[in-house]
Amino acid sequence: MAGGVFKVLQWSGDFDGAWADGGVERYRREGFNGLDLTPGGEWTPADLEFLEELEGLRFLEVRGKVPDDLVAFRHEELEELTLATGSRRRVPEVVRPQLKALCLADRPGVEVAQRWPNLERIRIGGWRGIDLGQVVGAARLSRVYLEGRRQQGTLRGVETCTSLTELISINYSIEDTAPLTGLDNLREVRLMAASPTPSHGRVSFADLAGPDLRRIWISNARNLLDFDALRSLPRLRELRLIECAVGAPDAELLTSLPASVDIRIIDPVE
Repeated sequence: MAGGVFKVLQWSGDFDGAWADGGVERYRREGFNGLDLTPGGEWTPADLEFLEELEGLRFLEVRGKVPDDLVAFRHEELEELTLATGSRRRVPEVVRPQLKALCLADRPGVEVAQRWPNLERIRIGGWRGIDLGQVVGAARLSRVYLEGRRQQGTLRGVETCTSLTELISINYSIEDTAPLTGLDNLREVRLMAASPTPSHGRVSFADLAGPDLRRIWISNARNLLDFDALRSLPRLRELRLIECAVGAPDAELLTSLPASVDIRIIDPVE
């Protein structure tokens, strides 16, 4: 997730062994402001308390089982944070205005506007939600990536994310695309609900009428509406309809879209 603006220390338990004073000394001596940490080998830390010694930490990525990773949320200067630790501990009630990008597994306390008011990108794995209440009021969010658990729910809450450019949901069956109406900054929408995830409910291309929309991927939708609205998307370049019930009239309409649009209908439902 590092964007190239950080100097990141790579530390792997398999190769570097357990984190010790030598890691802190190297971090300070070589002027690092980021850490990419992978527990492994004989080193399986129970927590991340040792990270409190790292001053000026702006980037942190931890990939490996750590039961208690809460110290990560205490670093006031963090701008990008990835926690692939498997921890389900509740996110502490602290406000971190510096954080811009966050990737973690779903857990209690993930409330963007309350915790991270300037967050721009979020990815949640093992997401259990049935609406997008976690991002309500997150007006600076530009990218939301949700990896569901084959549940059904709504997009309610996303309509408040007025800066949103990318919405990606995996293994999540949505009830209706209506909350996307008015999100004029959207560039990419991927609503993926591959079987055995239940099929989507109402999916209307009229709700995706943003002038900058370039990519639409939909899977497992049996109620696709308003195909003619695709003609009003001047920057559309990619359309994927996977396991969708695309009838002959709608398929014919798609052939009238500009040649610049890459259209693929994959495994259409008979």
